[in-house]
Amino acid sequence: MKLFQKPKFLSDSDMQQIHEASVYLLEHKGVVFRSPEAADLFAKKGARVDGEIVYLSRELVDACLKTVPASFRMEAINESRSVTIGGGDLIVHPAGGEVVLHECGGVRRAQTGIQDFIDLQKLYQACGNINMTGYQPLSPSDVPMETRNLRCLYETMLYTDKPWLAPMDVGGKEDKRREIDMYRIVFGDDFVQNHYVTWSIVTPESPLVYGKDSCESIMEFAASGQPVALVSAPMSGITSPVHILGTIVQANAETLAGLCLAQCVNPGIPVLPSASLTYGNLKIASWECASPDTALMLAGAIQMYKDYYRLPARAQTGVTSSKCLDYQAGFETMQSLLLTVLLDVDVTSQSAGSMENLLTVSLEKTLIDNEVIARVKRIAEGIEISEETLSVDVMMEIGHGENFLMHDSTLDHLYDGWQADISDWNLYDRWKEQPYPDIEQRASQRVKQIIGEGQVLLESKTAARLQKYLADCGLTL
Repeated sequence: MKLFQKPKFLSDSDMQQIHEASVYLLEHKGVVFRSPEAADLFAKKGARVDGEIVYLSRELVDACLKTVPASFRMEAINESRSVTIGGGDLIVHPAGGEVVLHECGGVRRAQTGIQDFIDLQKLYQACGNINMTGYQPLSPSDVPMETRNLRCLYETMLYTDKPWLAPMDVGGKEDKRREIDMYRIVFGDDFVQNHYVTWSIVTPESPLVYGKDSCESIMEFAASGQPVALVSAPMSGITSPVHILGTIVQANAETLAGLCLAQCVNPGIPVLPSASLTYGNLKIASWECASPDTALMLAGAIQMYKDYYRLPARAQTGVTSSKCLDYQAGFETMQSLLLTVLLDVDVTSQSAGSMENLLTVSLEKTLIDNEVIARVKRIAEGIEISEETLSVDVMMEIGHGENFLMHDSTLDHLYDGWQADISDWNLYDRWKEQPYPDIEQRASQRVKQIIGEGQVLLESKTAARLQKYLADCGLTL
């Protein structure tokens, strides 16, 4: 037995109040769905529709919530790498949406290429605490925007064998269909029809709007039997109320609306709600992903998804506003990760390598964050409680003032303790003798080694089929 108790920021009555406020908004204010197909589908399910505004009744919301599974399995081409979302383990996936690359030594590079994307995938493959690959940690500027999502997914499939997340480039029905086609080429039609191999990241336009592409993404993935991740990302005082609680209510209402659309398309399709709320820093006209206020918003949202609705929860965590790998980057990343993990979040996002309020990604920080995640996982395991670990018999055997170094229990568990990977725990003299005493420099050398050793993992015949498909889509490799 391991002792671990989740912190709580909302009482049961608080959560009920948030739910009631969310349902009131859905029933009386409604949500804009900029898709006639989505509006027609809601109308057929009994919702009141006025142009683009859909009014969701309590009965429809309750019915849809009942059909969403509490967990689901994401398959990898390497079966041993498959993961269960909502199964009790912390699942980590890469950064996404960053547009700048931070290089060791403080170089900030806005022009990124497909090779940078490939290097990140090789790094994700090598990091033991990153469970999923792909997504969109940067947007290569040397690939045409029209086919960038397909090229990024192709490179992910080449260099990694963990579950592959589809890119988050904004795109309509045809773009999403082509992404799913690529999974069918690799896994086979029947497998994709009956298993979950990716999910679609969908972000509503706060407040209370689902754009055309978002609607089509939800409907295309749900109809194809693939999960939907709903990333409501309001900013307090900017795209949501200035109050923390009001922002939680709005994000909750937006999430419930997207969940209902997915369930109307395909009842029982997994939906992964995400706590991605942020604090609008009106003092300097910006927003802060690593503020304590943001942490409280995430805590409230996670509690709603996990404790009230009994759904798996994703969170934007491991984030920092720092522009370099300094003390601020360390404590903000740890603050964010530790809190959300202790709240029992199932999936973390932005948790490896993200900097500068999600604008920048760093290969060195990715490797460092891999260790931070390992530290947090160890803390979340809690304290093992048993007769053996109480150690009373051991203390009875050791004389007063003596040590435990050579006791059998010490020797039996000599290497059980957690060990650092990239951090330095040496004494000063040995640390000073190291060729790279600075952690960013140490990480940089390790990154170069990992990238140099990275290899294509996908079978050549499968890669050739993908290449032919991409050529038919107008993408030249």
